[in-house]
Amino acid sequence: MSKKGFLLGVVLGGAAIATAVMKMDDDKKAELKAKAQQGIADFKDRAIDYAFYANDAAEDFKAEAGQQFEDTKRKVADFADQYQAAKQEMGESFGSSLDQATDSLRSELAKVEDDEGDDESTTDESSPAK
Repeated sequence: MSKKGFLLGVVLGGAAIATAVMKMDDDKKAELKAKAQQGIADFKDRAIDYAFYANDAAEDFKAEAGQQFEDTKRKVADFADQYQAAKQEMGESFGSSLDQATDSLRSELAKVEDDEGDDESTTDESSPAK
């Protein structure tokens, strides 16, 4: 029902406007036409302005994103340089300290496994046979 009412309103409104325009004299018709053309021209100008604003905003965003990328890239490169400097400064001890830590963990794990094995064998021996 609302679609039919809307369409009826549009048709009746259009008919009323057409009737009013027909009854106008030529000077009023020309003035109305000029105002409509000016309104359309203003609308086009605003649309073009907004397109330029959007383009400028996109360019600014692209420039800012590029700057952020360059800053991050520089920070990563600085960190890599610091890492390489520390590695060269420590020489062979850099890798050997990692190897020593790994060996230490392995020996601790072996001790824990041996202790668990001893605990299991003593509980088996101390349990009475039925």
